[in-house]
Amino acid sequence: MKNDLSEDIINTPSAQPSAQPSARPPARSIYINRELSWLAFNRRVLEQATAPEVPLFEQLRFVGIFTTNLDEFFMVRAGELTDRALIAGDASDDKTGMTAAEQLRALYASARPLYDYRDRVFAGVEARLSAAGIKRLDLRGMDGAELAPVKKYFKRELLPLLSPYLIDAKHPLPHFENKRMYIAAALKKDGRSFYGIVPVSDALESVYIADSGGGGVVYATVIDILLRFASQIFSKYTVSSRCAIRVTRSADIDVDDNFDDDNVGIEGVDYREYVRAKIKSRAKLAPVRVEHYGGGYAKSDKPAVYITERLKTPGELCFRSECPLDASFIRKLEPYATPAMLYPPRVPQPPRSLQCESRTFDSRTVTAVAEERDILLVYPYEQMGPYLRLLREAADDPGTVSIKITLYRLSAGSEVVALLRRAAENGCEVTAVVELKARFDEDNNIGWSKLLEEAGVHVIYGIDRLKVHSKITLITRRRDGKISGVAHIATGNYNENTARVYCDYGIITTNEEICADAAEFFRALTLGVTQSDYRRLLVAPESLKSGVLAKIGEQAKLADAGRPAYICLKMNGLTDKDIIDALADASRRGVSVDLIIRGVCCLRPAVFGETDNIRVVSIVGRYLEHGRVFIFGAGEPESGGCEVYIGSADLMTRNTTRRGEICTPVLDTSIAARLYKITRDQLRDNVKARWLFSNGEYEPLVTADPPFDSQLMGLN
Repeated sequence: MKNDLSEDIINTPSAQPSAQPSARPPARSIYINRELSWLAFNRRVLEQATAPEVPLFEQLRFVGIFTTNLDEFFMVRAGELTDRALIAGDASDDKTGMTAAEQLRALYASARPLYDYRDRVFAGVEARLSAAGIKRLDLRGMDGAELAPVKKYFKRELLPLLSPYLIDAKHPLPHFENKRMYIAAALKKDGRSFYGIVPVSDALESVYIADSGGGGVVYATVIDILLRFASQIFSKYTVSSRCAIRVTRSADIDVDDNFDDDNVGIEGVDYREYVRAKIKSRAKLAPVRVEHYGGGYAKSDKPAVYITERLKTPGELCFRSECPLDASFIRKLEPYATPAMLYPPRVPQPPRSLQCESRTFDSRTVTAVAEERDILLVYPYEQMGPYLRLLREAADDPGTVSIKITLYRLSAGSEVVALLRRAAENGCEVTAVVELKARFDEDNNIGWSKLLEEAGVHVIYGIDRLKVHSKITLITRRRDGKISGVAHIATGNYNENTARVYCDYGIITTNEEICADAAEFFRALTLGVTQSDYRRLLVAPESLKSGVLAKIGEQAKLADAGRPAYICLKMNGLTDKDIIDALADASRRGVSVDLIIRGVCCLRPAVFGETDNIRVVSIVGRYLEHGRVFIFGAGEPESGGCEVYIGSADLMTRNTTRRGEICTPVLDTSIAARLYKITRDQLRDNVKARWLFSNGEYEPLVTADPPFDSQLMGLN
């Protein structure tokens, strides 16, 4: 596909088009709809399943990632738009002017081709896996002795756990649980037609292993087995058609909505139990998608059409798939993948910031090093161990006065929680801000909050209607009669598991102004208020957005004066209209802007006379690019030619206006230089990078340079 961006700017970071067309092309909006941008992102995820440099089993995993991503998209985004479409006078999208109903129609229409694309991609991956020794049985053409072992497994392991029932005048349509798999069949008996439903129990394994050994495996999914033996499940009926059904329901719940009204006059209400009750109501919300998987059987649409009609769900919400709907079977096959089918293992290294010329880190405390210089942690290339060691040192140090931390998502068996409990049990004052509204982690965080409280940790839940998304730890010590602090501010969660696969950054610092700001931030949280008068930190919702806008404005003024001006923003998503407009204004005034945005980007680059000087690149690869880095200035960090920030916030409306977020300046020039180099490398990437053009399409970088995968370079 021909792109709309001059080839000149593809090859050199920060370069500009060498010439403009002599005639002005038709005007094009500088905005892209958020939902359509997200679907384009998920397509880029699925494209990894066709990338020749991706190992074979990892290709299958990308199909699964695409699938689970799409599940959450429908639950959250389609769910929210569905609710908004029912509200009279619902405001249109502030960028594209589309109403909620118009956005819904557009996203459903755009999602449908993705199903066809996934079917083709999955078929190709499955064929390659089969040739390599991981083979899925085609049960439709099997019978007799060949089918006997599968039939035996069905009768012994599956049939006793099934609870089939009919749908007719005396048997109403059951409640379809969110994302639960069901087998649906069109039945006939004595000239009458019926429909049968079989809920697929969570107690069933997702995969049946027919044969393994010699570096290979032959398997069948349990859904395929149930479809094959539908006639035995409904043994008194003739099965005329069958399919697997899955209903996706909205998960758009405002946990804080009506909390005060619901609990007026009730003393001792536990906010955790209120949250738990609210999230249980997700199971009863409206369907936003109905999927059906035919398993290759003809006439599989009939039961799906019937159920969709009975659910009073519009036809555009119904999607047919020839790829299994539940991706959980993939992880069951991983033990049978050969090393060549998987990414080679990469062991996180000790952080470069802790390397000393004359002394080894092992002989010193993290705090001692931080008192000399700031420490940068770069995940997943570097270990999370130094941060955990910092917590451990604080927990065991009798001079530690307090530990304060924000917790958003945690790993199972979290060592962070264990260390906080240890500190509290040792008599340290520990305050944990646990965000109970972290979507789909609410139950986990409720459990963690109780464990922390049992150990004596003071647990708070942030500010009403403000989701605390920041990643910050503040440790305060008393030493020789003086109070000192050490702060850790990061772009990613305190989660040992995601630290192995998410590209994130964290800084440990003893800078007095930053530690004082951190203390003010926690003081505001404990008092249930927000504030804006910070010395160094940019904090949402009060000062982060205004701070970023001010930095953009400074670069625009430099361009006005004919001086070099540059902005580079690396993040997960960009939707905030004010920031988009400011970037477009900076572009018009001559500022060179690079945006490294993995996911949603609502800014359309290279629009003539509007965003000519803006480039947008997305990198999707082995690791999930999660870090946020903001660079303002056209010079090198070592010479003080630019300012570098890292933090928890994407420049999305939800982050800038409805969340508690923190961005910190990077004051150590050597650390700023490393972060700057990471962005330079990503702008050079010609393997995983996809560039957004003014036609709204993402395309690979076209270059004669040798292949350069920025994620493989790591810290080089």
